[in-house]
Amino acid sequence: MLKYWYKDFAQYPPGHRDYWRTRLIGHTLLLSSSFFLVLTLLNIFYFESYEYATLDASGFVLSLSILAFFNRTANVNLASWAVTLMVTGLILLFVASVGGYAHSLYWATLIPPFAFFLLGRQRGSLVSLIAFGVCAYIVYNQIQEARPVTFGMGALFNVIEVSIAHILLFRFYEGTRSSAYRQLGERNAKIQKLAETDKLTGLYNREKLDITLEEYVLQSRHRQTPFSLLILDVDYFKQINDAHGHLTGDRVLVQLADSLRSLCREGDFLARWGGEEFVILLPETQLSICVAVAEQLRQDIAAQKFDGQSLTISLGAAQLREDDTTKTLVNRADNALYQAKHTGRNRVVAEAASPHIRAVND
Repeated sequence: MLKYWYKDFAQYPPGHRDYWRTRLIGHTLLLSSSFFLVLTLLNIFYFESYEYATLDASGFVLSLSILAFFNRTANVNLASWAVTLMVTGLILLFVASVGGYAHSLYWATLIPPFAFFLLGRQRGSLVSLIAFGVCAYIVYNQIQEARPVTFGMGALFNVIEVSIAHILLFRFYEGTRSSAYRQLGERNAKIQKLAETDKLTGLYNREKLDITLEEYVLQSRHRQTPFSLLILDVDYFKQINDAHGHLTGDRVLVQLADSLRSLCREGDFLARWGGEEFVILLPETQLSICVAVAEQLRQDIAAQKFDGQSLTISLGAAQLREDDTTKTLVNRADNALYQAKHTGRNRVVAEAASPHIRAVND
């Protein structure tokens, strides 16, 4: 039943600027048709006021007609004007018909929420000013006539009905605000993820690596804990591209990235540095442990097949020093990788300035 009122329009998906207007139109028409139906029945069977029953029945029919039109055409702007003018017109007709008595003016407080949300600030202001101008004129006539104010069941029902309408309206508004913030947060998270993710492998990219490396270096110095870094490169990767094509090379890199992700320790940070090179940040890890981790990675990768291809990797390791910058740390690891590539490949080499850490070969 509610799917008829809250129809999903393909042209207004969640996140579209008019999505919540479509929801409010459905919400308003459900609310107005329900209210007008109840008021029609009350005026017929309780108050025996057939004049007001006719007015309320007109509102009920108008609500259903606008809903049918909107569901058929999906014209948000026209439906917004139709809903606003219907609500404003019927309220002002009712206020005028009772001369502003029986707390009927309380109904006019419903006009601005509808007008502003559906029509925007400028048009909403215009409609509200006109409506309140009419109400002010009605009140002025009351003062001129100096009629005594009377209270009865009609006034009580007006206060109750409008109060319920306000609660439902502002409950809906709060729901839209919360949903909008949630959607914004999800969208920002998605954008953030795209901005820091390598498109091919799904690993973190160079930009995210640079930021995280700075953070890890500061964290290591603040906590006075060791911090090491690995750079690894696929041996003879150009030969794979030349022999089997770049699509095969891409599949190899994707599968290698998945394997590295599963092999890295919890707490280590893995990123694609560029091409067939990857970087692993190892917080709270001394160089000797870093070399052992690298050797295990080298052996595990050599034992696997990637898109039917055997691979070996070379790795360079370095540990943060007191006088290091991120650049000098990376340079030492890169120099170690260079040594690994030029002394036979398929091996781990620690930074040259740490002779007590020997290279681990096949």
